[in-house]
Amino acid sequence: MTLSSAVGLCALLLAGQADAPAPAPPTAPEVAATPAPASETRPTPTPNPPARRWPPEASLEELWGEYVRADTAGNAEEAGQIFKEIRRLRIERNIESHQTIGLGLVARGVAFLDADERAAAEESFGRAVQLAPGLPDGHYGQAIARMKKGPFGVVPSMRAMTEGILQFLPTARGELRSTELLVVWGLLASFLVILALSLAFVAQHGALLRHDLEEWLGPAQSRSASLSLCLLVLLFPLAAFQGWGWLPLWWLAVLFSYFNRSEKVLAVIAWLVLVAAGPALEALAIRVETARNPLYRAAVAAVESEPGPQEIALLEQAARTDPDDRDLAYLLGAAWRRSGRVQDAARLYGRLLVNDRTDTVARNNLANLEFALGRHESALVRYRQGAQGGGANAAVATSFYNLSLAHLQKFEYQAYNEAKSSADRLSPGGVSGYDRWKYDSGDYAVVDLGLSREDVWRKFAGVAEGVGVKNVYTGRGGGRSIFFLESLLNRFTGAALVFLVVAFLVGRARGSKAFTVHCSRCGTAFCRQCHLGQVVGELCSQCYHLFIVRDGVSGPVRNRKMAEVQDKESRRARIFRVLSVLSPGAGHVYARQTLVGTLLVTVWYTALAGLLASRLVPLTEVSSRLTPPWAMALVVLLLVAIWVLANRLQPDFEVALPKRRNGRRASRAGRGA
Repeated sequence: MTLSSAVGLCALLLAGQADAPAPAPPTAPEVAATPAPASETRPTPTPNPPARRWPPEASLEELWGEYVRADTAGNAEEAGQIFKEIRRLRIERNIESHQTIGLGLVARGVAFLDADERAAAEESFGRAVQLAPGLPDGHYGQAIARMKKGPFGVVPSMRAMTEGILQFLPTARGELRSTELLVVWGLLASFLVILALSLAFVAQHGALLRHDLEEWLGPAQSRSASLSLCLLVLLFPLAAFQGWGWLPLWWLAVLFSYFNRSEKVLAVIAWLVLVAAGPALEALAIRVETARNPLYRAAVAAVESEPGPQEIALLEQAARTDPDDRDLAYLLGAAWRRSGRVQDAARLYGRLLVNDRTDTVARNNLANLEFALGRHESALVRYRQGAQGGGANAAVATSFYNLSLAHLQKFEYQAYNEAKSSADRLSPGGVSGYDRWKYDSGDYAVVDLGLSREDVWRKFAGVAEGVGVKNVYTGRGGGRSIFFLESLLNRFTGAALVFLVVAFLVGRARGSKAFTVHCSRCGTAFCRQCHLGQVVGELCSQCYHLFIVRDGVSGPVRNRKMAEVQDKESRRARIFRVLSVLSPGAGHVYARQTLVGTLLVTVWYTALAGLLASRLVPLTEVSSRLTPPWAMALVVLLLVAIWVLANRLQPDFEVALPKRRNGRRASRAGRGA
């Protein structure tokens, strides 16, 4: 089945559901008890009204079916009016993002793209963004549609995609997907960076380790024995059946005593990253475990979107099972309100007020239902009670805010300004966020109270079924810490401690051999302590006499030493070239340009790990059909730039030779050699 045929089938099914008669909602005694004033009664519809205004009990799915019918018939004006009504009801019900209708609009936009109708596609994607701003599909669709404008559409396309990601991240789904991506991306990038640095360190200091092992074995043993022992030490995790993934960190521990100060700092950072891997994986496990909870998903839908029938049924069952948990009642009331079951929500809030007359959530939300039905006088009374009843500043500020809108409906501007000022004073940050609930006419909608997305997370965090914490909103159910000290007691922390112990033991075992260095000219490994008084800097005694003293060296020895110097220079250049080609930046770490090399390695493997991680755990579930091509192109361009830069920046292997000693001390040094 093609994508366009699937879109058509989806539209027909939704239209069929909309044509079915909706059951009449029961009457709520508390709401129906207050008659609407005559001046606020809706006018009788004319035979040919300019726009139909749907009642507060209308189902958004019903309106969506009407929209599909009108749009399919080519009646753009009627479709636009229905869309405005859907927008109005979304704002009135405080629905953050109606993803069902948003996906439907995205599907229609894709169909328009397939029909090469760019303007219609961009309009459909734009409407999807308006109804479901937290759904990245609409933003990605806008990016694709704008790309069809040519080169001038690249910047708007990038802006649309960036906006889609930023709008998606604060949602519950966005937090889960971003946590998955960041943990996988971070661990993969950290492992690749540590692996590249460790390989460079082995190439730089491996000969020193072998030299010390040769001295430890003694002259009676062959060079092959020392090489075998060196390989055994470096590959010990494999010999101990611990897996090759521990090799890079093991190499850092074994070679730690050979490092300079900057290299030791990098090794410590690598072990700290290893320790942080445990809590990161624990956080990911908690997110995944919580996302499996059907009740959690229903609660998220009640807070962020419009829950479906199955999700409402789950909330109803949970509220009946545990009537003492008022959070479940608040979530159920929000679900009924967002789905258009106004009378059910009103009865629920009425029962909550009978049990507790100080319930700020029930009082405020019941007043909002009355406000939506045009009963402003009754709503005013409840708003005043909420503003004077005390409680948390955020709840009282919301009551003042809604009270100001009720006064504004009656053109009582002084009372409006006073209530609005009180709301701003009590909760300036919270009230400013209410401006997003704005109608197309310029008026603002009253705001419901209830659990936020963060409250829902604290309520269900780490629980795969049922409820974790009761009465989160009221604060009576206490709290439960998710990250315990036990999250640090894992295999990763134990491995980091083992590596620290190994680094300490290797340093103690070396003892006086801690002065083992490479000759900066010929590359020979030697112990500076054994040559004290005869060498200067990192030069072996022969190179010191050959290049500094310039005497006391026979012709054959001079020729052999010059051959060693040339061989070392060519070998060093080859190793640098191989490391830079295969792992940009690792060659600079090998050349002791630690800061530059680490920066190049980190950027290279972070970008590369991002490509791999996005394939394993994509940030969004947007179809590849709506993914702009420039996103991948930017990452590839960055990788190419880093590779070229790493291979163009040639390190300076020339070593500044120390000055020759003057006087008798230099002569004695020459004779002693």
